[in-house]
Amino acid sequence: MAMNLEQLNENRVEQALTRLANTDNAHAELAGQVKYLEEGLKQAKSHSFLLADGTVAERDAKALASVKYAEALQAHIEAFVEFKKVDNKRNHEIRIIDIWRTLSSNRRQGNM
Repeated sequence: MAMNLEQLNENRVEQALTRLANTDNAHAELAGQVKYLEEGLKQAKSHSFLLADGTVAERDAKALASVKYAEALQAHIEAFVEFKKVDNKRNHEIRIIDIWRTLSSNRRQGNM
């Protein structure tokens, strides 16, 4: 998504700030969900490990191949993807603000 720097003005920066503010809660909730599901991955692996027979290496492999672990991994990946979508949009808005700051500073200094 290319942006014409001439279109980068205070209105666009205000829009960026609004978008950041509007996604604060969703970003935090998704980050918390990702962290929670990371723990769920560990628990699913540990649970499956304890139920498996064999050597430590065999039990570890069985735990990683278990349905419980696969389900936990899928939930974690889905949450992480949603988090990154919001995170990437927020980072884009932050870059808009940073570019505007730089351009504004350059204009004040007469460099543009």
